[in-house]
Amino acid sequence: MSADVAVLLLALLVGVTGVVGALAVRSEHDWHVPSPTSLRESLHRHRRAILQHLALTLVLVAILVAFTHFENPEELWRRIEEANGWWLLAGVGFEVLSFVGYIALFRGLFVLGLPKMGWRASAEVTLAGVVATRLFATAGAGGIALTGWALHAAGMAARETARGVASFLVILYASYFATLAVVSLLLLTGILSGAHAALAALGLLVGGGVIALALTALLVPGDLEARAKRVAAGQGRFAKLATRVSTVPAVLSEAVALAIERTRANVALLGWSLLWWIGDVAVLVVTFAAFGDVPAIGVIVFAYFLGHVGNALPIPGGVGGTEGGMIGVFVACGVDLSLAVVATLTYQVISVWLPVLPGVAGFASLRRRVRGWKAEDAAVGVPG
Repeated sequence: MSADVAVLLLALLVGVTGVVGALAVRSEHDWHVPSPTSLRESLHRHRRAILQHLALTLVLVAILVAFTHFENPEELWRRIEEANGWWLLAGVGFEVLSFVGYIALFRGLFVLGLPKMGWRASAEVTLAGVVATRLFATAGAGGIALTGWALHAAGMAARETARGVASFLVILYASYFATLAVVSLLLLTGILSGAHAALAALGLLVGGGVIALALTALLVPGDLEARAKRVAAGQGRFAKLATRVSTVPAVLSEAVALAIERTRANVALLGWSLLWWIGDVAVLVVTFAAFGDVPAIGVIVFAYFLGHVGNALPIPGGVGGTEGGMIGVFVACGVDLSLAVVATLTYQVISVWLPVLPGVAGFASLRRRVRGWKAEDAAVGVPG
């Protein structure tokens, strides 16, 4: 199988994954991210959709592995048998370091004015968010919902919770898209080598486009929602559409402005954001080292950030979308197909699925903590 054919078919697989995943979600008309206080009831109510997602995940992984190694399975098994376990153990350590950055960023944003949200509570929210994200993916929607629930339970007003979570996401993903844009530009100009110009241009378009969109949102007038409401006072579809559409740039503008304000007050927040991504990229580096040669760092960083765009697909943990995207980029950059598959899938196990184990414990601990907060509030007469 030629590299070009492999890339084309993997790209097709990613596209089919998105369509099938979207249909699986849409098949349950009342599908939503459940409140953690009623997780058991929600899982029971949506068991059919969850089973569809799990089945889809297994099928996608099986197709990806079987198809890409149909002609030469011996090479895959040779790499697995000769894997260096010490490198894999180092990958677990880097993932722990990555989570330290995430927890520190979360606490750095929300500890002021929220005494209940200490280090332990911040860690529980982060780990519990992993479980929610894996079960109810689509760019981390499950984790976002759970984070908002925990912050509101800790005493933050609903409006401030929404603003805080939005600014948190802006700071976290500013590093992501900025790195993608910079590395793509370096590859496109030839300062770094290993990627085709068209692929590097795509990365620059995605990374630079998102950053430009976020900065442009700062130009949105502060009274946009008020103007839209005045328009909505009329009748017809246009009035309703104006109201709905106006909230998106208004929220984005406020989130970007608040993120800039908070990073100016505490520059360390950007450092914690970078630690989250650097630690996770390091996991990918050591999985390549465990199974064979490590590609150029520029190629790894580029494939990591561009491939993770597939995480926006509506399937559990981005399974299929993320792996297919990363493997396709690696192969297009000249990385051996068997090495790219085994290293990427192993990275996903360490980065995505191993944290689910402590995440379940964190979720249970967080629920007990929230019950304790509610009991304390009731004792002093704070409204629920």
